[in-house]
Amino acid sequence: MTSLFDALEWKRHAIPGEAAYGQLEIGIGQVGSGGPVALVAAGVHGDEGPWGALAIRKLLESTSVDALQGTLRVVPCANPLAMQADARNAPLDTLDLNRSFPGNAGGSHTEVLAAVLANEAVAGCDLVIDLHGGGSWCVNAFAFEMPGGEHISRAFGAPFVVKAPDRTVTLTGYARSLGATVAAVEMGGRSVDELAWAERIADGLRRALTIAGVLRGTATEPPIQSIPVGETTVLRPRAGGLFVPEVKAADVGTIVPKGTSLGRVLDSVTLAVRETLVAPFDETALLLLRPHIARLEGGAMTYVVAQPLR
Repeated sequence: MTSLFDALEWKRHAIPGEAAYGQLEIGIGQVGSGGPVALVAAGVHGDEGPWGALAIRKLLESTSVDALQGTLRVVPCANPLAMQADARNAPLDTLDLNRSFPGNAGGSHTEVLAAVLANEAVAGCDLVIDLHGGGSWCVNAFAFEMPGGEHISRAFGAPFVVKAPDRTVTLTGYARSLGATVAAVEMGGRSVDELAWAERIADGLRRALTIAGVLRGTATEPPIQSIPVGETTVLRPRAGGLFVPEVKAADVGTIVPKGTSLGRVLDSVTLAVRETLVAPFDETALLLLRPHIARLEGGAMTYVVAQPLR
């Protein structure tokens, strides 16, 4: 079997850096011809990148090129310097790539990167899927859905789905402004279950690409039916200290009752409990959580929760 991975053709585009870096390259892989045309991207935020990239590889290496009936583009590492630094944004200008579209060919590093992605990867696509994830410090378990792309978002079987804000400066928002169907996935991250999450995302990609007509076949049902939730709430400690989680990685994607202790912040010197973060709603959906002991600053994103819409 010749896999999609084996059949990929790569184009590399130079992005300006600085004296310490010179120029770097962004790689865009493509296989197939004709429509529909789909793009799957990962690593727009560098600290979330490796998990989405692995899911893309799992999809490509397990799918025969004979199953392809459209065109598939992939960008496994959309923000190379940010991924190298294990940071959300590239250290050269610290701009958020996912707030920089459609970019500026004469701008700073991140603005040029956005322009290359907009012109070389997004342009001409019928479907754009942007893979995010909990990354190096948290795990999450939801998908964003935007008008016209609900069926794609729900193909991933994420525990929860959230209505995405209408921002044309994001990768998916910009693609949607051009007429593409879009979905953004926020699943997985560093944990004992990271490989299982990568497999689950790869299965979701296969399902979504089949629904969109990029792959041949009949789409299977997602592993679970996603639960829609209302507006999200970020829980942050009022002051910094030693963070000790009480809900673990396996709890992401579940619903807990109001008052459930999620984690504690201890004084770094005395180890006294400074604050306990608790579930705020009668039914509290856990969309994102920190599963690891950490030193947190005051105001750090620690949990993202919401109320299920039943």
